[in-house]
Amino acid sequence: MRTVGNDIVRHQLHENRKWYVLLGVVLVIFGLVLLASLGMATLTVVVLFGVLMMIGGVLHLIAAFKIFEGGLRWLWALFGLLYLVAGYYAFTSPCTTAIVLTKLLAIALLIGGFIRVINAFMLKPMAGWGWTLFSGVLTLATGAIILTSPDAPFWVLGMFLGVDLLFQGVNYLTFAAAIKKMPPASY
Repeated sequence: MRTVGNDIVRHQLHENRKWYVLLGVVLVIFGLVLLASLGMATLTVVVLFGVLMMIGGVLHLIAAFKIFEGGLRWLWALFGLLYLVAGYYAFTSPCTTAIVLTKLLAIALLIGGFIRVINAFMLKPMAGWGWTLFSGVLTLATGAIILTSPDAPFWVLGMFLGVDLLFQGVNYLTFAAAIKKMPPASY
């Protein structure tokens, strides 16, 4: 089916293909570097968390005094201050922040795994319910391993970031390869 919209999109994809390749290569390299130095990668996650909390605190304070009035203003200001304190704490105590974030991640994985296991038994009459059960058990096990491992805070967050960047890079490279195979215009 020939449409002008599809031709425009295909043309833009072909024009920008080199950027998808470049982004994919850079993300794969960053992912591999982070996986090779998990401690540094975890510190990167903690610093990023601190920066985002500081930005969130500033934005909450701006909103408190520029947008809101009355009692809500002070609630937003309180949240802004809490965000700023959390960001400051991430910068001044990166090890403790990594421990707290890793424990929160482990708890989230345990809750998610538990919910998946329950969901699997609810789906038992349907085909494929075993995969949901397997996923839930695997998620539970991951959460338990992270929660009980004493050195997990120093590598888990970095590993998650490294794996995420690696897979995003592979995703962009695969997307660029698919664009190359696609005709630039419909016929």
